[in-house]
Formats: sequence, C-alpha cells, structure tokens
Amino acid sequence: MEERNMTVINEDSELECINLYDVDFIETDKRKIIYYIGEKKYYQITTKSELDQLLYDEGFESLDRPNLVNLSKIRKFDEELGKVYFVEEPSEKSTFATVAKIKYKFVSDIIRRIISYNNNTSTVVKPENEKVKNKLWRYLRQ
Repeated sequence: MEERNMTVINEDSELECINLYDVDFIETDKRKIIYYIGEKKYYQITTKSELDQLLYDEGFESLDRPNLVNLSKIRKFDEELGKVYFVEEPSEKSTFATVAKIKYKFVSDIIRRIISYNNNTSTVVKPENEKVKNKLWRYLRQ
C-alpha cells in the first residue's frame, strides 16, 4: 500500500508528517479533528492563522489576507499591480501572490532586499524603520 502523508500539528505544537495508514482512529473535539496513532495525538491544521503561526519562523509571511508567501521564493515585485512573482521574468501565465496595498510601505523595501538576495544581485535599499530592519535581518540570517 502506498503512503498517504499528511501534515499535521503534533502535541508539541510542531508541524509533522504522518501516514494516514498509521492512524488508529480519528475523532473531533470542539471542531478540531484529532488523529490518534498509538498513544500520540495529531491535530488537523484547520485555519490560516494556525499556518501563520507555524510557518512564520520558516520564512513565510502573509502579504495579503488570503496568502502566506515563502519569502525565499520571491524573484520579482510588481508594485503597480501589487504582485510578487516566483520567477525573475514573469509572463502572463506566471504564478503570483498579491500584496495588500496597506502593506506596501512596510514590505516594498524588504521585498526588494529579499529579491536582491534571492537573485544574487545588489541593491542599495535601506530599511526605514526598526521593524522592517529586524524582519529583514532575521530572514537573511536563515
């Protein structure tokens, strides 16, 4: 039987992959789905806010309400359209994620620095405030 892997939250609140065929039983408690394997419990990821918390330290950032973007994959930022792309030269068919207009001031400098870092180019953009600077340096230290 082939494996059916799922990403879940373990009892230590960490992401973990389990094989569905290893699950003894599944139950729900207060709208949470719980998978039992032996004496261990695993919880289904059910909301974006759970993902926000779990993936923040992995370099994912919510640039707009419906998305979580892997900062290490961004290659181009179109400020006019409010889109980040995952290739240096996007086409009409390129995958993109949106950036909320309200976040432009905060993220534009950091995105330009990240793109420069990801594309191995140089840029002279300097973070304007401490919050941006801390987020940028945390990301670049990974």
